[in-house]
Amino acid sequence: MTRKPEILAPAGDTQSFLAAMAAGADAVYLGLKHFSARMQADNFGSAELSRMVELANENGRRIYVAFNTLVKPDDVPAAGRLIARLARDVKPHGLIIQDPGVLALARQAGYEGGLFLSTLANLTHPASLLAAKELGADRVILPRELSIDEVKQISAACPEGLDLEMFIHGALCWCVSGRCYWSSYMGGKSGLRGRCVQPCRRVYRQKGREGRFFSCQDLSIDVLVKTLAEIPHIRSLKIEGRKKGPHYVYHVVTAYRMLLDSLGTPDWPHAKKDAEALLEMALGRPVTRARFL
Repeated sequence: MTRKPEILAPAGDTQSFLAAMAAGADAVYLGLKHFSARMQADNFGSAELSRMVELANENGRRIYVAFNTLVKPDDVPAAGRLIARLARDVKPHGLIIQDPGVLALARQAGYEGGLFLSTLANLTHPASLLAAKELGADRVILPRELSIDEVKQISAACPEGLDLEMFIHGALCWCVSGRCYWSSYMGGKSGLRGRCVQPCRRVYRQKGREGRFFSCQDLSIDVLVKTLAEIPHIRSLKIEGRKKGPHYVYHVVTAYRMLLDSLGTPDWPHAKKDAEALLEMALGRPVTRARFL
């Protein structure tokens, strides 16, 4: 293996950002006060974000900004102004985008960093990668519904110059990535606009039974990250959790840092044991490998 993928950590507040940095994340993704798919997180203003980008640059790390909601026609001027401000004052290393139209908007606004199509864009077919490349994307973030065989097929079809990113840990959605209207239907708050009220996690009653019938377990690829690291075009291994705290971020990032750094070395068995212990301490729901295998 000539190039290890980066470990990409979430940050919903400053303490989680610092925890990710301390644990050895290669990159951190976070959201602004607007146009973020996690509007319930604290998120960041442009002045605060500028200081974080400066700190990341000093330490050889990267900052990606989640600009990953659908943009309505009336939002376009405000979205363009915000991206122009990011390009001028903040200079993050990448933008995570759901709405394909924002790819062109970002370049028109003068942004020169990486453009990454979010998992919410739901690119699941190998041919969709060609369209992503033609639209100007530098990276595609794969949906969590894919199996390892499907990921390998997509990697084999990936055009040169386009990177792939994949979730390795964190919450799973009941619905298909980027195509859930349940929150909109239940309360008028769209998950595709960053305001999901998570109806899949609620208690329901049916025929005298009561339970959280739709609540998923959390994803944990854990030691199988070894398989992903060997797949061409996989450049980023992503941890979900912008609404989680610094305890979760630190333990999960540290565990995957151990696993990735020990690949191909005699330390792998020891690192595997320690990483599994750290992941158990990360405080989440019961874990699963979902459809990965």
